[in-house]
Amino acid sequence: MDTSVIISAIDKGDQRCKDSDKFLRRVKEKIISPLVLAEIYSVVSRNSERINLGLNVAEADLPAVIARLCMRKYDLKLVCVFDKDFSIFGEIPTEFKLAFMLAPKLKLRTLDLLHISYAWAIKLNGYNVEEFVTLDGGILDRAKDIEKITDIRVIEP
Repeated sequence: MDTSVIISAIDKGDQRCKDSDKFLRRVKEKIISPLVLAEIYSVVSRNSERINLGLNVAEADLPAVIARLCMRKYDLKLVCVFDKDFSIFGEIPTEFKLAFMLAPKLKLRTLDLLHISYAWAIKLNGYNVEEFVTLDGGILDRAKDIEKITDIRVIEP
């Protein structure tokens, strides 16, 4: 799952808020990577005055509080891939080696590329990853190529 869907679901000013919230409340298992948590921290830190959930929390603590609330509210499962692989640069995390392979084929921005490579790494580790949900136009534009390469459908909420 891409961070855009989670942020959209909690941002009452986002026109896709209701669709994202409804999607996230589905019973289906929802997996996130540590990259999603890092992006939530970044987005909330940069937009703390706009993302106001009526919480009496110090601004410095807001990213952690919102990330944890989202995980609980939407039953998000954090999955970490600890596999390493050899590359021409030496030993690196598998999701980065997959990103190196995907980059010339997909031509995505770095974080988008890492989201897709992380989803693929999770799938390769035996998780039943069938779909990658996003609101990101760049990823959606390359949905057919992503599915062809990774066997993961790209969908919108």
